[in-house]
Amino acid sequence: MQPSAANKKQLVEPFYELSCHNCPVLDCSVLRHCTQDCLEKIDKLKKVVGFFKGQRILLEGNPARGVYFLLQGKVKLFKTDVRGQEVIIRFAKPGDIVGLSVNTERPENEVSATAMEDTMLCHVNHDAFVELLNSDAKLAFELLRFYRAELHKTEMRSLKLATMTVQEKVADALVTIYEAYGAEGKQRTLCLELSRQDIGNLAGTTKEQVSKVLTDLKNKGMIDTNGKQIDLINLGALMQLAGLA
Repeated sequence: MQPSAANKKQLVEPFYELSCHNCPVLDCSVLRHCTQDCLEKIDKLKKVVGFFKGQRILLEGNPARGVYFLLQGKVKLFKTDVRGQEVIIRFAKPGDIVGLSVNTERPENEVSATAMEDTMLCHVNHDAFVELLNSDAKLAFELLRFYRAELHKTEMRSLKLATMTVQEKVADALVTIYEAYGAEGKQRTLCLELSRQDIGNLAGTTKEQVSKVLTDLKNKGMIDTNGKQIDLINLGALMQLAGLA
């Protein structure tokens, strides 16, 4: 059942009057080094949009409508392989940017994106944003830095996964989720609940293998599970298993 327009309006209404100048995620956004003039231009161009949990934000291969600055919520970005299987590229958190196409002549979405919980974003039209990049070298440089860092992380993780065992891949996936969204309480309960399939799509393995490995890690005292809830009981051991410590 599709969410009604009234429900979506209720979702984004608290953010309608939000200015870029007092944005709660400005300090962790690529816009943090923008000039006041640049912020004012984006403030006039942006439109706050909302997506409910499970809604598709971007579809790979579709025309790119613009860029999205994540204001609140969690988003997974993924590509689809030749078998139709999702391959999760990264998770976006508040302050991140998604949807920018490198092809300025025929811009299209290079990845798909789905809201993992109710999510608010600021949308800026593609052509208007490209024009802004052409006129603001500082913004263009910050954007380059952001994507260079993301590309480096993706490349390093791909190289690492190629030589990992299934257990190491799943441990790495759990640490990746932790680094993206953190954990709550003494038990370090991951702040994002994912299906075994999603964890497999991130780790590059099957949901059956994920279930088996999670049971093994639980028996070793590294984690605890309750449905989709995962507690990182021994984060240090998990990081060591993932080759991160």
